[in-house]
Amino acid sequence: MSVKPLGSVVHVTRSNYIIVKISKSSELPRIGVDVVDANNEVIGKLIDIIGPVAQPFAVIKPAKPAITSLLKSSTFLFYRLPRRSNRKGKRYELH
Repeated sequence: MSVKPLGSVVHVTRSNYIIVKISKSSELPRIGVDVVDANNEVIGKLIDIIGPVAQPFAVIKPAKPAITSLLKSSTFLFYRLPRRSNRKGKRYELH
């Protein structure tokens, strides 16, 4: 699986969501991708992109609540591109 840079942690909300400032606004990730740290350990899932188009922010739902206490405000995070499926769907023959 390919890993791409997402951005740096800005804030952890009261409801334990992680807010990340996206580094490249031209390459926005898809909602639902896995977010990982530099050690390729899963931090959580991307659930929303908010803010202005020029400076978007990512909202991440942590995989475990304890993860938020380990993150520092300048921690750089990455996201994994989902693996592409080779299945194109089943094709049924009419008899």
